[in-house]
Amino acid sequence: MKKELIPRREFLKRASWGFLGASCLSVFSPGCRLEEAESDYDLVIRQALVIDGSGQPPFRADVGISGQFIKEVGTIGKKSGRRELLVEDLCLSPGFIDVHNHTDIELLVCPTSDSLIKQGVTTVIGGNCGSSRYPLTPAMLEDEDKYLSREFGLRVDWHDLAGFFRRLEEKGQAVNFATLVGQGTIRAAVVGYNNRPPSPEEMDRMKQLASQALKQGAIGISTGLEYAPGSFASTGELIDLMKVLRESQGVYATHMRDEEDEVLPAVDEALNIAEQAGVRLEISHLKIGFRRNWPLIDELLEKLNQARARRVDFSADVYPYTAWSTGLSIFFPLWVREGKNEDFLNRLRSPELEPKLREAINQAESNLGSWNKVLIASVETEKNRQLEGLDLEQAAKIRNQADMFLFIRDLLLEERGQVSMVCFGLSEDNLKKILQQPFTCLGSDGEVASTTGPLSRGKPHPRYYGTFPRALALYVRKEKVLPLETMIRKMTGFPAERFNLKQRGLVKPGYLADLVLFDYDKIQDKATWSDPHHYPEGIPYVLVNGKLVVDQGQITGELPGKILRNDGRGQVI
Repeated sequence: MKKELIPRREFLKRASWGFLGASCLSVFSPGCRLEEAESDYDLVIRQALVIDGSGQPPFRADVGISGQFIKEVGTIGKKSGRRELLVEDLCLSPGFIDVHNHTDIELLVCPTSDSLIKQGVTTVIGGNCGSSRYPLTPAMLEDEDKYLSREFGLRVDWHDLAGFFRRLEEKGQAVNFATLVGQGTIRAAVVGYNNRPPSPEEMDRMKQLASQALKQGAIGISTGLEYAPGSFASTGELIDLMKVLRESQGVYATHMRDEEDEVLPAVDEALNIAEQAGVRLEISHLKIGFRRNWPLIDELLEKLNQARARRVDFSADVYPYTAWSTGLSIFFPLWVREGKNEDFLNRLRSPELEPKLREAINQAESNLGSWNKVLIASVETEKNRQLEGLDLEQAAKIRNQADMFLFIRDLLLEERGQVSMVCFGLSEDNLKKILQQPFTCLGSDGEVASTTGPLSRGKPHPRYYGTFPRALALYVRKEKVLPLETMIRKMTGFPAERFNLKQRGLVKPGYLADLVLFDYDKIQDKATWSDPHHYPEGIPYVLVNGKLVVDQGQITGELPGKILRNDGRGQVI
């Protein structure tokens, strides 16, 4: 125990220890198993400091678990468990809920969900930013099958959400998985990849596909309005499509049309779509990019708080980092990225378009201030693997290319457009203000990764490994931006409420035993920008549906996660 934390812990003990009788004080080692034939519980967690997800202050309690459920929170006394953990130096909270994640295929590649469970995540919501692995036309299925066969040796045997869920359930996974359906994917399946409005028949077909996915269990619809082809939808088209969410009470989750210069009009559009369609809104990864726009934060938050005052039903998620991550191609305007990937590459090759393309890259450099603020996260080919983890200036120097436009263009052509990046353009002060808002929760904007196997490739954003531990270690323990119980609520109870996750998000009898045990003094993210493939420290136990998926810091291999579906009446079970 660290000397400086004794007063705090003594205070908590004195405030809440009294209800625990002497019968609770029997000594059990963390791995102790009781072999009696008759046990009251499968697992008893004794003397934990419970942060229950509701926002109330921490309290001392024992927790009894039977099967998938929490059976008792309080004084367990002489009742026994088949296994018992004495954890007086650990905090117990609900499992963390990652409301903005891009995991889907990765669960087939790594069912143990390594980077998620090691940071305490027990439930993820995928299908964000307008992109999902369904629905697929025959042509889209063929393209997907070629890509996944090449990358991971996976074959695509689904075309809709029901088929994808079937595939996941055959494999099993360590985390609970819920998903949105992507508006960009739906538009690609019906309208195609070009910038044009849908015909009335195409609009009806998009609604049918969205309704089908919702009936098959999708919990809402997402948009990625900075990305083609979803970006080609007008506000009116989006309002019309989102109305299909009413019956199932699904969520509209949006990566807004702009997060930099036009962030305020983009927020207005998002709120307008939700109000006009009469649906719940989730604003994805709320932020303001580029230094010149950082002063807009107070106006942005005032706009959102005014929306709360008029009872717009919305929330927002945020990740605790000052850099975002996306494809390097984002530096080119939408007209360059319109169509399929080959169309984009052909425009990059066009001598006639080079002056306009150069202008776009020059503008991007002006926005950023310097190309050393952009790190290359991943490439497809071995030829350019050495560039991963370098900033663009460093990478261009290695390639002996002084002309940054030519370097970026050539790299994208060599990698067939598949270059991901990490970009530093956010304000630390703004991040703190966003975290402090009552309407925000946590989302990583990441994917499952692992320190071994195919998901250990590249230099992904460290949020893949560290989002939730970082929020606790930096913004609670060190910076004291929020009290512990408030941050835990943003990770657990609040997102469970917003997404209607039934019987999850609280440490409460009758709730499912998705739980995290962490050491408040030691919890720490270890992933860095240049060396991200490191699990955090200070999280020795993680349970999903009553099963230990992390035990004494080790991944157990258990796959107790469930597919969480909207039941058609707004409950996600």
